[in-house]
Amino acid sequence: MGTAPFLPTAKFLVKVDGGDLALFRYGPESAGTPVLLLHGVTSSNRAFQLFAKSLISRGYLPYAVDLRGRGDSNQLPGPFGMRAHAKDLIAAIDYLGLEQIEVIGHSMGAFVAVVLAGLYPDRVSRTVLIDGGIPLPLPPGMTIEQILPLVLGPALARLAMKFTSKEEYRDFWKSQAAFNKGWTPAMDEYVDYDLRGHAPEFHASTNVEAVIGDNQNMFGDTLISDCLKGLKDEVLFVKAERGLQNEEGGLYPIQVLQLVMPTYPKLKLVMVPDTNHYDILLEATGAEKCAQLIYGDPE
Repeated sequence: MGTAPFLPTAKFLVKVDGGDLALFRYGPESAGTPVLLLHGVTSSNRAFQLFAKSLISRGYLPYAVDLRGRGDSNQLPGPFGMRAHAKDLIAAIDYLGLEQIEVIGHSMGAFVAVVLAGLYPDRVSRTVLIDGGIPLPLPPGMTIEQILPLVLGPALARLAMKFTSKEEYRDFWKSQAAFNKGWTPAMDEYVDYDLRGHAPEFHASTNVEAVIGDNQNMFGDTLISDCLKGLKDEVLFVKAERGLQNEEGGLYPIQVLQLVMPTYPKLKLVMVPDTNHYDILLEATGAEKCAQLIYGDPE
C-alpha cells in the first residue's frame, strides 16, 4: 500500500455564519458518487488523504471539510457545537449543488454526522460512523464538569504548546504510541498541514474554544442520543480494535458497547482488526480495510 501524501485536487470556500468554511475535493470531479468526510476534534481534512484514495478506487468522489475552528476554517468564530457544524455542512452540501450526500464521520466527526442526519435527514443518503458518534455513559458519581478536564486534558495541552520548527512538531507526533506501525510521508503531510504560525512559535491550528464548546455539546445534553434514537435507516458503526494510544479495548470497549447499543437499534457494529483510533485512517492498510468494510472491493 502507498504511503505517499495524497493531496486534495481542489479547495473551495463556502460562505457560512462568520466567514468561510474550507471544503476540499480529493480526486477528479468525474471520480464518482460524492461522499462527505468529517474529521475529529483536533484534526483536519488531511486525516482522510489515504482513505480518500481508497474511496476513489471504488468509484466515489470524496469531499472533506475543515470543521469550524480547525485547519483552514480555524478563523471561524463560535458558537461551536454539533448544531453549528451541521448548519455549516448544509451550506457545503448546498454549495456542491446536491440534494443528498453520503456522510462518513471519524471520532468527533462521527458525532457531527449523527446530528446532521438527525436534524436534516432528507439531506443525508447514508451515514457511517468511524470510531465515534456514540455517547458513552459518565462514570458513576462523576459530572460533566468533572469528566471534561479528563477528556480534554491531552488535547488542550498540545494546543497550548509552541514548536520551534516543523521537525519538532513531527517528532512530537512520532512519539505517540498510536503510530507504532511506523511513520510515513502521508503522516508528515497530516501534521505539517496542522502547524500554523512562524518560528520559533509554531502552534496547532485548532481553536481551543472550539474543542471546549464541541465537547460540552457531546457530553452535556441529549441531542446526539436523541438523533441516534431517531435514525430511520441502518448506520454502520466501524470500530477500531485499539484506542487513541493503541491500548487494548479501544475507545469503545465491547463490553460497554453491548450495554449501550441496544438503545440505538439502527446501529450495526463492525470491527476493523489490527487498527487503532488514528491508524484506521492515517495508515494505508487501515484506511483500505476501512474502505473495504464500508464499500467492498475496488472497481
